[in-house]
Amino acid sequence: MRHWIFHPLVFYPLAILVAALLIAASLQPQKWAREPAPVAAQQDNGALVYAGAGFNSPDGSPEQHMTVVRDFWGRPQALRIAVKPDMPPPTPAEQGVRILMTPEDAARIEDRPVTVEVSYNPSPVNAATGLAVSLQGIGPAEWVAQDIPPQPATVRFQLPAQLAVNAIGLRALSANNDQAYGLEITRIRVIPHA
Repeated sequence: MRHWIFHPLVFYPLAILVAALLIAASLQPQKWAREPAPVAAQQDNGALVYAGAGFNSPDGSPEQHMTVVRDFWGRPQALRIAVKPDMPPPTPAEQGVRILMTPEDAARIEDRPVTVEVSYNPSPVNAATGLAVSLQGIGPAEWVAQDIPPQPATVRFQLPAQLAVNAIGLRALSANNDQAYGLEITRIRVIPHA
């Protein structure tokens, strides 16, 4: 005697539904890119901290490759950036990959010099040799660059004040220009000064 689930009017629609769900899950829509949008920073003793959810929706750059590392459920974990081959150092007109700030967070650092601490992991294959950071606003970007060691570390940047701040610009740098070189950013801490 057959079980009711194997009746053609039940089995075939159920099989199609299961196949459609498996195909949809294999596409991993939770990891698809998001439209650039401002993200709220976590507060840490007056500092703004961007980590995890702070990397949810950055604004890309034509000079770099960008990937947001996400877990199975689509929650952001880190931000990977890699400079494209044959790119010169950043110019004041370049924006880089940008972490967009909410108006409330931007008001905390408006027209104030800041220290930016960037924690990162080097790329295991093509590690960037430097990193440049800038505050983005209505004026031209003032990039501050540093060489970075090829091991996990935190680097500090002293950035000048910027008017109408709306983002933090990031740009990977490389001494080589034959292919893309990058790093994985795990945390950004912005400390405003008086």
